[in-house]
Amino acid sequence: MSDFDKIRKSVSFLMDDNFRPSLILHLNGDIYSENEPFKIHFDMKNKRNINEIINPTSMHDWTRFSERAGNSEHTLMEITLISFLDKEKSPVQMHLFYIPEIKKIIAMFEVPGLKKIPSLKTYYNAFKQSANFMLLVDPLGEIIDVNEMHTVFINQTRDELIGHNLVKVLAIVDSDNSEPLETHFEKVKEQGSVQSITTYQRSPDDTRYYHIITYYDSDTNMFIVQLSDATEKENLQVQLAHSGSLSAVGQIAASIAHEIRNPITTLKGFTQLLKVSATEDSIRYISVIEDEIERMESILGEMLVLSKPSEKKKSVFSLEVLVSDMVSILSPKAVMDGIEVVQQVELSNNPHIFGDPDKMKQVLLNLFKNALESMQVGGKLSIHLLESDEKLILSITDTGKGMTRHQVSQVFMPFFSSKPGGTGLGLPFVLKTVEDHGGTIAVESQVGIGTKFILTFPKAKDGASAPLKSKQSIVS
Repeated sequence: MSDFDKIRKSVSFLMDDNFRPSLILHLNGDIYSENEPFKIHFDMKNKRNINEIINPTSMHDWTRFSERAGNSEHTLMEITLISFLDKEKSPVQMHLFYIPEIKKIIAMFEVPGLKKIPSLKTYYNAFKQSANFMLLVDPLGEIIDVNEMHTVFINQTRDELIGHNLVKVLAIVDSDNSEPLETHFEKVKEQGSVQSITTYQRSPDDTRYYHIITYYDSDTNMFIVQLSDATEKENLQVQLAHSGSLSAVGQIAASIAHEIRNPITTLKGFTQLLKVSATEDSIRYISVIEDEIERMESILGEMLVLSKPSEKKKSVFSLEVLVSDMVSILSPKAVMDGIEVVQQVELSNNPHIFGDPDKMKQVLLNLFKNALESMQVGGKLSIHLLESDEKLILSITDTGKGMTRHQVSQVFMPFFSSKPGGTGLGLPFVLKTVEDHGGTIAVESQVGIGTKFILTFPKAKDGASAPLKSKQSIVS
């Protein structure tokens, strides 16, 4: 470390962490160094001694201070800077400090009305402590510095980034972008900044959305690249899109319900009349018509559920008991299809949730039925209920054919179904009901391995507190 660096380090608390213009001076008045605010506000060309800055009257005070500086004295002086003589006559205070360890004098100026300029260290700290991933890049694309968020965003060390080209980072987070770096930099210079949103697969189960902004600093001829995590915002937009779709379906259902139900009622009446005089062959055809009419009513009923607000007739009930009841109802079908059902409960007591038990039964019925229909003989349906803090977590896992990423992203969209003859309204109903109960639902799936639905619900404040040990039951 050079003598200059040692001196700068010794007085950094005065020179770097201060908004005031400041100088480091030799005892003879020669200027050793100046901080950024001094450089910004004062013209220092060809000025290398204190006598070129202060007027002759104040020079007498300076000489008196420097002569007795060995006593480590501090004094306050009112002087007039020569740089200001042509414009203003306002007196400027100068604080003088003598530091015997380095045998230098610190001069700090209090200029009335002077706009405070943050030090370079302030900006550097903002760069380092930012919650976003920041990169400092030279005009050739070489990465000069990065902040501490590199491992969080792209799991790369400083050594793997500094000295390398920015193209390396862009290839990781935005591999589909084929624009040359030179072209990108030219756009940034012309527009001041360029931004984009990119999708980054951080792990097989973790998709992130990164907002990338590139800035150009003409003073230093450097580029600053900032990556912020916009995943939550993008997910909220997807949820809003889903909500909008559900709202649209509800409006359509409500508007056509009356028109559809009237002809359906008429058709049902005439099929009953036709049965009286129909032949045996005709009755078979009429039965088919009745089945299709019933199916139309079922579809209409599902659509109307989406359009209606949740009823206020709610109560406190045990989710564990509800799950067990629905498993009992479906167990005969599971046995017939050769599917094993494993139910596991891990609760320290018997917590309850607040809501509509009838709608929750329909939610469980839809999820269990979908799981069973996705599996063949030898499949396994695992139902796991546990508690975490103030929430209950219910996971429903099957070993069926699974879904692609595209199918998972569309699974709650109305009318989207991967089952032949499916209406695509079951899971939108599930989503709406879970959210109406203050809960959340997530999906994990892999093709050929299976699908897992994870539902969370807040505990009811007045839930039952009877002790219940962890247990596991198997229905096969």
